[in-house]
Amino acid sequence: MFDRPLNRRFDARKAERHGETVSGFMSWQDMPELAQVTENQASDRIQVSVRFERTEDRVHAMHLTFDGSADVLCQRCLEVMAVDMSGSCSLALVMSEEAIERLPEGWEVNMLDEDGSVDVYRAAQEELLLRVPMVPKHAENCGAIVNQDDAPVEKPNPFAVLAQLKGKNE
Repeated sequence: MFDRPLNRRFDARKAERHGETVSGFMSWQDMPELAQVTENQASDRIQVSVRFERTEDRVHAMHLTFDGSADVLCQRCLEVMAVDMSGSCSLALVMSEEAIERLPEGWEVNMLDEDGSVDVYRAAQEELLLRVPMVPKHAENCGAIVNQDDAPVEKPNPFAVLAQLKGKNE
C-alpha cells in the first residue's frame, strides 16, 4: 500500500485541480528535527497519505494522514518506548500573509513556496513534532529505579537533647 517513498514537493494548485491523493512513506532521516527528538533508526519510516482539494468555502487545502509510531526515551526509566504518531490534520495552503487574513476561522496555515509548490515533508514534520510528548513517560509503572537516597530519613529531634537535660535537672 505505502511501499514507495512519498514525493517531497507537489505543485499544490495542479494537485488540487485534479483532486489528487497520494500515499507513500517518509523516512525519519529525511526529517532531521523529528529525528533529533526520537530514537528511531535510519531505516524507520512513517506512512503518509496526502489529499489536495478546494473546500466549499474556497480554501486551498492539504489533508495529511499519518500511520506509524516513533521511539522515544521514557524519562522515568530511560528505556525506549513507542509513541503512536497516527492521526490526521488539514492545512490551508496560502501564498501570502493577506490570504491568511481572509481564511475562515479554525484553519492551520502552510505557506506555499514562491513557485506555488508545497514541501510535504516540512509540513508533515511540523505536525509530527506536535505529536511527540514533551516529557515522554510510560503510562504505568515502568520499572524506574527508585533512588534510595530519596527515601525519607528519620532525623533526630533537636529538642530531644533538651528533654534529656530537663530530665537531669529535676
